[in-house]
Amino acid sequence: MSAPRVDATALVAGSFVEVAVALPLRQTFTYRDPRGAAQLPLGSQVVVPFGSRVVTGFVVGHPAVGTGTVKDILDVADDETLLEPEVLSLCRWAAGYYLSPLGEVLKTALPQGQRASARRGVRLSEEGVRLVAQLPSPGNVPGASGTFKSLAILALDEGDRALLLRLAKGRTLGLRALERNGRVGAPRVERLVREGLLQVGDEVADRQRGPTAQFVLALGDANAVIKKLGRAQLQLALWRKLQTAGAHGERLDQLTLPERAALRGLRARAMARLEMRPLDLAAQAPVQRDVAPPLNEPQQQAFESLTAALDNGFAAFLLQGITGSGKTEVYLRLIAEARRTGRGALVLVPEIALTPQLAARFQARFGDDVAVLHSALPAAERLRAWRRLKAGQVGIALGARSAVFAPVQNLGVVVVDEEHDPSFKQDEGVRYHGRDLALVRAQHAHAVAVMGSATPSLESFHNVQQGKYRCLLLPVRAAPGAASRPLPQVEIIDLRRFRVDADGLLSKPLADAIAATVAAGEQVILFLNRRGFATLVLCRGCGHVLRCPDCDVSMTFHLGLGKVLCHYCGRNERQPNRCPSCQRPALEQLGIGTERVETVVRQRFPTARVARLDRDTAGPTVKASRRGEPGSAQAPQRGLQKILGLMHAREIDILVGTQMVTKGHDFPGVTLVGVLQPDQGMHLPDFRAAERTFQLLEQVAGRAGRADKAGKVLVQTYNPNHPAIKALITHDYDGFATQELAQRQGSVFPPFARLVAVRIDGTDAGLVQKIAGEAADRCRAAGGPTLRILGPAEAPIPRLRGRVRWQVWLSSATRGPLVAAAEVAATTSLSGDVRLAVDVDPQSVL
Repeated sequence: MSAPRVDATALVAGSFVEVAVALPLRQTFTYRDPRGAAQLPLGSQVVVPFGSRVVTGFVVGHPAVGTGTVKDILDVADDETLLEPEVLSLCRWAAGYYLSPLGEVLKTALPQGQRASARRGVRLSEEGVRLVAQLPSPGNVPGASGTFKSLAILALDEGDRALLLRLAKGRTLGLRALERNGRVGAPRVERLVREGLLQVGDEVADRQRGPTAQFVLALGDANAVIKKLGRAQLQLALWRKLQTAGAHGERLDQLTLPERAALRGLRARAMARLEMRPLDLAAQAPVQRDVAPPLNEPQQQAFESLTAALDNGFAAFLLQGITGSGKTEVYLRLIAEARRTGRGALVLVPEIALTPQLAARFQARFGDDVAVLHSALPAAERLRAWRRLKAGQVGIALGARSAVFAPVQNLGVVVVDEEHDPSFKQDEGVRYHGRDLALVRAQHAHAVAVMGSATPSLESFHNVQQGKYRCLLLPVRAAPGAASRPLPQVEIIDLRRFRVDADGLLSKPLADAIAATVAAGEQVILFLNRRGFATLVLCRGCGHVLRCPDCDVSMTFHLGLGKVLCHYCGRNERQPNRCPSCQRPALEQLGIGTERVETVVRQRFPTARVARLDRDTAGPTVKASRRGEPGSAQAPQRGLQKILGLMHAREIDILVGTQMVTKGHDFPGVTLVGVLQPDQGMHLPDFRAAERTFQLLEQVAGRAGRADKAGKVLVQTYNPNHPAIKALITHDYDGFATQELAQRQGSVFPPFARLVAVRIDGTDAGLVQKIAGEAADRCRAAGGPTLRILGPAEAPIPRLRGRVRWQVWLSSATRGPLVAAAEVAATTSLSGDVRLAVDVDPQSVL
């Protein structure tokens, strides 16, 4: 199960390499390359022994000498340099800043299939193979007839036999997966290993090679071939076609069926041969190209400022443009200028949902020069895009946060669109922030960095005030001709004065506005940032609330599924008919989600075409329809791209959605936006609650009035005097940001302080609390007097996926004390199944 070893008889002196193993270990290790060849390039991937295991790692240095006992590398996964020097440098920085293992960061930087991987595997031992050969066929009870007399067989239970038969098919199964499998589990595996029936070891899966295909080439002299083939016209025609193709040949899968039949005859006569070759990575289907529209004056000024910085090394800009101001066109013009001079570009977007529409605009402008990278793509397609970038065949990378590691050659421009969005933060594994890493990458490449947003993060706004960014303003909406489109008018519906309908959704002013908008042939967006039908299922008799047994949250009822779901762990089950506590049939569905809104809106406006856009509907197919027509019943709608296409085609009158409808979409037919319940987001236990609320509301408001007709936004709220609501009325981002910064000044929160969250979780509540206390004590001892420590305390959601959660928050105006305390916290002694993670610059307190 181990990787092939280098032949010991062929060893020479060799050279030393510093290796970052792909394990959660922050130190690197020295190995010897025994091959006596030239130095392995930095970024190469190797297979190395590590204790009793075999693991993969990356070459990150060439020490002059080794110290202590130095082991030899076992194999080289590929002599090719997988990680460009610029990306390797970025990974080193990320490992240091985010206090993460370098090997884990390097693994994150490579797409699946491009890196070799090692895992602990389970397979049959020789004794296990012999025993399985004696097992009865399924359904036959061993020992019942006296035929099966092996005591080992008689000792096996049904689960043991099932596992052994599964492994007997020649497969190696992952150890972790088997331990997590409820039907197998760690105790069973450990017992079968002790009994000598199973063995645990390491296996290394090589990285995927580039795509290949079979090519057909002609053989033989023309005169001889023609003479021998005689009247075999199909074979002769194919041979001539192959001869014309020359050394390149013809792809086998592109031959017609008659040609394939003729090929058999040619191969039998030794007049043609097959050859497996790598496919050319460059070719893509052509796309219809667009024509760049004229820029208005603010766009032109921003473009000139950005292009002037292209040849002057690193520069960071905040492109602050109101919704619909044409930020994307400025990006396109800047990138076109960079490509004209041979420099590449990297464009990051916060949501995968935004990638297709932005990719379409970029491909319409740049054709085949765009590679799209995000996790929703098939692995092979993502890998192909990565390899085209690395080969220099494509100069523009566009994708979600992980695209920050894309191997763009000669990088000249880095764009982060909607830079304020919290989706740029990775919350598991290597907890990096895509926006911040993009800035560092631009700095390393001496490139121009552009952070774009209508509602910048307060950190970016503060960086402008500190002179770290230069702000470029786009204060008007882009429109043909001289006239600009105005921002939509915002009206507040005070729910303390206006009653909502019996369903608790629509006030009369909003219902009347929806009816008038639909009657005028225009479109409506209704925004509620909570999915599902009912957010609470409660017993009227005893007050019991259906809660997730694995998480400290209430279950949400989804009408289309007929189930209650936990939105944190994914657990789902049928809603019981009776209360689990008092057994009375008194369960009531309370609270409002987008599914309930969709249902009520269909009832209130039966002639309107209604669709819903949230995480539940972003699947493969959708049909917008009137009530009672096929596709409008309880079956959930599916298909993000289909929904967006129907909105653009004006085949949807009312679109109900979560924050998925707020970002980057340009629907010319939308003239009314209704915001149903913004209050729930204002009062979250998060210091960013007001900032996030304003950003969401301003973004969704910006979907209205983007064409010739003016837009209107109606906001139903119980808190009309909240700063986010008051600023929304006049679209006053600067005023809101200035007020919010003033409140944070002198606090323990960004941008006036830096934060690190130490997160501890496990299944034993007492043990988790104990270790959290020990981690906090260690931080106090190491951080010094300028470090502020909040906690230890239970997380706002105390339990997720069956694991109890505690947190220790560290705050300091300078980074030094934070690093010292976090480094010490990370070495806290753990026991049981307790895990400890250090989150630098956390974006969520939950």
